[in-house]
Amino acid sequence: MIIWGFGKVTRAFKGGLFSRRCNFCNLDQIWQLCVMRTWFTLFFIPLIPYKTTYCITCPNCKSYIKITKEEYLKIKDSISNGSISNLAESPKDVEDQIKYAGKNETQINFLKEMEKQKKN
Repeated sequence: MIIWGFGKVTRAFKGGLFSRRCNFCNLDQIWQLCVMRTWFTLFFIPLIPYKTTYCITCPNCKSYIKITKEEYLKIKDSISNGSISNLAESPKDVEDQIKYAGKNETQINFLKEMEKQKKN
């Protein structure tokens, strides 16, 4: 009898980035740079990582914003160099990623134009 499974997730936090209000738990927290790995398990022991997700995570409710590996490496280098304030990934950029998540370029452009119309 072999008991195997998928879905064991481990998180490795690499450092704090910026303070922002979470849309899920509604608290102001310092969000963390994080690597999440999903594992294949045998007898409930994680053996082989089969999925890696790079993200910025709310420390309270663990909701997250996915980022690319290149963005992750850039932010991690900035944290280790102590130049976190020079990142291009500002809270405004993160809010735009949340607002436009799941939308294609045409939809994003349309929504931005509608926001400009509302301001005028």
